[in-house]
Amino acid sequence: MDPLDIMMHVDKVKPYFQAIFSADSHEVTGYEVLGRLEIDNQVIPLGSFFHDTNVPDDFKMEIDQKVQDMALKQYVEQGMDEHLYLNVHANYFLLDKEDQFLNHLLKYQEKGLDLSKIVIEITEHQFRGDIELVTHTFKYLKTMGVKVAIDDLGTGTSNLDRISLMEPDILKVDLQALQSESNSNGFHGIIYSLSLLARKLGAELLFDGITSNYHFHYAWRNNGRFYQGSFLSETSDTFVAKDVLKARFRQNIQQFIEVERSKLTTKYQLTATLNQQVQEKWQLVKKNKSLDEQVDSLAKEMEHIFFRIYVTDEDGFQKTVNLVHMDQGWVWDETIKGKNWSWRPYFIENVIRMKEDQAGILSDLYNDIETGDRIRTFSYPLADSLYLFMDISPMYMDENEDLLW
Repeated sequence: MDPLDIMMHVDKVKPYFQAIFSADSHEVTGYEVLGRLEIDNQVIPLGSFFHDTNVPDDFKMEIDQKVQDMALKQYVEQGMDEHLYLNVHANYFLLDKEDQFLNHLLKYQEKGLDLSKIVIEITEHQFRGDIELVTHTFKYLKTMGVKVAIDDLGTGTSNLDRISLMEPDILKVDLQALQSESNSNGFHGIIYSLSLLARKLGAELLFDGITSNYHFHYAWRNNGRFYQGSFLSETSDTFVAKDVLKARFRQNIQQFIEVERSKLTTKYQLTATLNQQVQEKWQLVKKNKSLDEQVDSLAKEMEHIFFRIYVTDEDGFQKTVNLVHMDQGWVWDETIKGKNWSWRPYFIENVIRMKEDQAGILSDLYNDIETGDRIRTFSYPLADSLYLFMDISPMYMDENEDLLW
């Protein structure tokens, strides 16, 4: 709808609410306030209006204020105690020289509003201006109990440094990017990074755009505490019962737990099997050969599982060639010998684990630098402070789907 048409029908704008659910209580923990235009028996979302860069900020602020005012009034009058998420354009705080936003909240505080139940949602990558000014405003609001959520992570071009400066309480991830299979591998990496960032900041993860059970499971297994989307609850102009999905949540999450248990059991069983196989086959390798030849002999025994094998010392210096399985068999890559891999994530930690436990370990799923394939690495301690690294082939991963999670 044309922005001018919306401004001409401001009286038809009203708030709708989408429930946000909690992983720990399985209940509604909050509501996001969304602007809607009710006209000609239609309910028109206003998202495109707020995201249109051609629409002046003061137009957006006018609609924002109207929607928020009506939402706060409804929230207070009905005595709600769930969190209320208010979408506020980040640039609004640069223009709000008279603290209208805070004064608006304080007006409703006098009517019974608990400011600790208010969550401000902003989209960081839409922000233009001095980040220091905004961070000072957020810190002040947080002293009043107001929480800050950064919206639309996983899309756009978010700046992690700026997000850190804002010290958000909640990081909100949009799962709609998962709809594009071409982006899925990169998206998994982004989610992992955001999960680490949330942990460093002491923030919670909220997953939005949950439109299927797959999305719900994905959000749960990626450390999401809060969930939102049409699969769980559609937007409505009324609030829903707090325990509306409690039974379903319990059932779904119990299924997720069982799936994860099955997958983890498979991984532990594979780790135990690989430990036994590698140990047995390494003992049979003739030790009067060079280390490269010894590893080559082992590789030929295990080519149905691995596609790349090499050995390093405990400091990460590669002591063998890379043995890479090609169509014609195992090929020696001499160029890698002598390189140091101690900079790789978890390398030193994993070496210590192998040294202490005297057993091999299976890595997390990751994207291989050279091939781009999602793989796992099995590492095994040899004698004389040497460590064997064996990259599992994508074909074997495909045949054992539990390894792809």
